[in-house]
Amino acid sequence: MNNKLFVPGAVIIFGILIAGAIIYTNNFKSPALESNEGEILSVEQAGQKMIDFINNNILQGQATASLIEAVEESGIYKVKFSVQEEELEWRITKNGNFIFPQVIDLKEFESLPEPAEETGKTSGNFSISSDEVCLEDGKPIVYFFDSTNCPHCQWEHPIVGEVTAKFEGYISFHNNMDSETDMDIFQKYSTGGIPTLVLGCKYYRVGSGENAGAEQEKTDLTGLICQLTNNQPAEACQ
Repeated sequence: MNNKLFVPGAVIIFGILIAGAIIYTNNFKSPALESNEGEILSVEQAGQKMIDFINNNILQGQATASLIEAVEESGIYKVKFSVQEEELEWRITKNGNFIFPQVIDLKEFESLPEPAEETGKTSGNFSISSDEVCLEDGKPIVYFFDSTNCPHCQWEHPIVGEVTAKFEGYISFHNNMDSETDMDIFQKYSTGGIPTLVLGCKYYRVGSGENAGAEQEKTDLTGLICQLTNNQPAEACQ
C-alpha cells in the first residue's frame, strides 16, 4: 500500500504517514456535518469528514482528495480515496475524532521469522550464523538484496556479479534487485538495510564492502563461498 500523498509541483509532502501516526480531528468541524460532538457518524458522514479534513487541513488547495468509498471494518470505518490518481485507504473512528493514516497488522509481526543467531564474525565483516547451510537443488544459495536507487548497492552489485559468476553450477544465486522475493530470508538476516548479502544462510552482512575496497571485497566473498562449496571449483578457490 502506498502511504504517501504525492502533490506534483507542491513543496509539501505529507510526512505524517508513519507507523502508528494518529491525527486528532475532534476540533475540526466538517461543513458537511450537522451532528453533535461524540455522536456516532454514519459511514457516509465519516467518509466525508475525512475528505474535508484532508482537503482543508493537509492539501490546502495544492490538490484535491476525492472519496471513492467508505465501509465499516472491525468497529471503525475504512475510507478509500484518491489524490492525483493515487489511491489510499485510511481509517476513521465512528465518532469521527481520530483518523489512522496507516494500520499496522500485528499478525504480520507475529509471523516474522526469528532473527539469525550470530555466533561470530569472519572476513569482510560478515556475521556467522548457527544455521545449517541452505541449499537449492543441492547447491548453497547466495542471496543479494539491493536496489537501483541505493548508491552502496550500485558499488556492490558488479562485485557480487563477478564473484558469483565464478561459481556457476556450484551455487544458486538469487539476485533480488528491486524485488520482494525471498523476504523471509531478508527479514531473518537483515536489519532492514541494503545491500544485504546472505551466503548460504551461514554468513550474512548488511552493508557494502566499500571501506575495504573492491579487491579485498572480491577476496572475502570468494573465500566465504569457497567454504560453502567445499573449495569447488578449484580454479576459483585455489
